[in-house]
Amino acid sequence: MLDSDGNRQPLAVRDFRELNPFFVQTVEMFDTIFGFVFVLIASIVLFTVGNTMSTAVMERTVEIGTVRAMGLRRRGIQRLFVLEGLLLGVAGAASGAAFALLASAAVNSLGLTWLPPGSGDRLPLQFIVWGETSTIAATATGLALVAALSAWWPARRASRLVIVDALRHV
Repeated sequence: MLDSDGNRQPLAVRDFRELNPFFVQTVEMFDTIFGFVFVLIASIVLFTVGNTMSTAVMERTVEIGTVRAMGLRRRGIQRLFVLEGLLLGVAGAASGAAFALLASAAVNSLGLTWLPPGSGDRLPLQFIVWGETSTIAATATGLALVAALSAWWPARRASRLVIVDALRHV
């Protein structure tokens, strides 16, 4: 289209990012902030689920000994606890995503406004969460995998219990 209409004068196509480097810097800053927040949340999930699974191993020592005595191998014990951690992560991520969707709908329905920096006009405050399904799915999947990973160490410890000692545990 530029070749046919632009014969009379030279034209150049420039990207918005090239014309406005401040926009690119702002997006990179927010990517860094949200990446840091994700690392913090993943760390909290890691330690919380790891602590929960360690407690579950301690409370179920006799049951672990019983199923091991019935013939369940170490790998089976590990799978049980890692699956439980994964289910905890999936349930937590799903409830967190549902809460985020409901909270954004509630805030958006209040009709709040804000004054952006460098502007004299108040704008409506809108949380755009409903259209970000890929981000929500990726975050939920990542947190569920972190939960499963954090259950691995307690599951490994549970699978290495000596059967006789586990049965005698009080």
